Amino acid sequence: MTYPAERGNRQVLAIGLEATEPSLIERWTREGHLPTFRALMRRGVWRRLLSDTEISSGATWASLNTGTNPGKHGMGFYHRQLRCGTYQLRKKYANEIGRESFWVQLSDAGKRVAVLDVPDTFVLEDLNGVQLVGWGGEGLNAPHSSWPQPLFRQLTARFGRHPLDRWYQARPKTSEGWLSLRDKLLAGTRTRTAIAHDVHRQEPWDLFLVGFAEPHWVGHFFWHLMDPRHPDYDERLARSCGDAILRLYQELDRAVAMLIQGAPQATVLVFSNTGMGPNFSGLHLVPDILQRLGMAPQPSHGTSRLLPAQRWGPYAIKRIAGTVTPKAIERMKKVLPERLWDSWTRWVLGLGNIWPHSLAFTVPSDYSGALRINLKGREPNGLVEPGEPYQALCDELEAAFLGLVNPATGKPAVREVVKVRERYHGDHLDELPDLLVRWTNEAPITSLASPRIGTVSGVLPDERTGAHLPYGFLLAAGDGIRADRELEAANIMDIAPTILHLLGKRPSPDTDGHVLEDVFDEPVGEPATRIAT
Repeated sequence: MTYPAERGNRQVLAIGLEATEPSLIERWTREGHLPTFRALMRRGVWRRLLSDTEISSGATWASLNTGTNPGKHGMGFYHRQLRCGTYQLRKKYANEIGRESFWVQLSDAGKRVAVLDVPDTFVLEDLNGVQLVGWGGEGLNAPHSSWPQPLFRQLTARFGRHPLDRWYQARPKTSEGWLSLRDKLLAGTRTRTAIAHDVHRQEPWDLFLVGFAEPHWVGHFFWHLMDPRHPDYDERLARSCGDAILRLYQELDRAVAMLIQGAPQATVLVFSNTGMGPNFSGLHLVPDILQRLGMAPQPSHGTSRLLPAQRWGPYAIKRIAGTVTPKAIERMKKVLPERLWDSWTRWVLGLGNIWPHSLAFTVPSDYSGALRINLKGREPNGLVEPGEPYQALCDELEAAFLGLVNPATGKPAVREVVKVRERYHGDHLDELPDLLVRWTNEAPITSLASPRIGTVSGVLPDERTGAHLPYGFLLAAGDGIRADRELEAANIMDIAPTILHLLGKRPSPDTDGHVLEDVFDEPVGEPATRIAT
């Protein structure tokens, strides 16, 4: 592939809209609700991007930022990720990602970069530019900080903190509470836009990259109010704030317009790391299924006094949150050092698990069922031999989960069982689950059945009614970009090498993504070999 030594004074404006659903963008653009998106589509290209959300939403930004697959960067469900070589959960931090973010290469090459509130990042001192971490993040794994160091303090003194700063994501209980949450999300988006605009106009950045967390929040909490098939749909409440997602997307449309006005000659990339849809997961039933399959001891076998991790499975933290008010948790988090809080809570969640005595067990995830084989040589009390026995157990579990039916519909409940070692590769592969159960997402799951397991039942305890879907999107327009094209789906890992190419830099040979040559109005050569998707 040919890479020019320089591209003159080209500027790249990159806007990351967390968990923004492409089908809603397409629909509301057609209906005229998103004029900025519509204009960009006419003068640029639009495509969907396959995401790593099957592993968890926590993996997606690391894949996007580094251009590598989760087997290389090692970031899974970082909120509650299994510590390799133990049966203990941990929180994994952004500075533990196994690969560098693409803007480091640009900074090292002398490019001026601004990176504002992009997830899965930590502050890099001596960055050739500015960086803001944690002003308003949906899920942080790095401290509130900035480069230069005074920047965070200066921006918060001028613009204030995010309206949902340190919010513990409690579901509103009243109409007033729902309206307040909607208004805080809109206000947060407007303030974030003002901060980005303020930094953006300070100089002609080579790369200006900003993340918006608000669509992530609004999708998780308001999905049921725009989806009449959802069991939590409330017609009365929908009349007052059922348009919350639309209004938030319109606010994003205005934000994109404002940033483009500040750099009218820039090449613009607007993208999402993953989509959003109804939360019809069967994750809460996976521990019971494993017990029915004989993969884990039954509670009657001396396990009646087990603590949260086994009694409540992957949703233990949701149950604990139900016994302690969110306000109390917020107050404790303000008093206790963050690392102490993180380590203590994860220790509690791991208490009482029977993973050492199980052939396979479920580890936390946010939507997919995430299964870990108790493998000899990897787990402390491994019970399954590597090689053929490991593969045979994976095959058995795959067949068992593909055979599950949702009794409410009479249809299969599982779309696919992903064998992680067949899809991903890298030196951090052991930090990931072995199998991922992808649900069909067609209807709520309150029970699952098959001839082998009989029927298991239970109510999903997650109060978030929206869940991540496998596709994000890319909308690109401006200098060097083709016009008025809808292209075939690509991958979120392609964002990093494509931005590097736009600024005249060659991606690392270790990169799994490739330059999206079909977005350019001039040939750029053959794409790099990539991981299978």
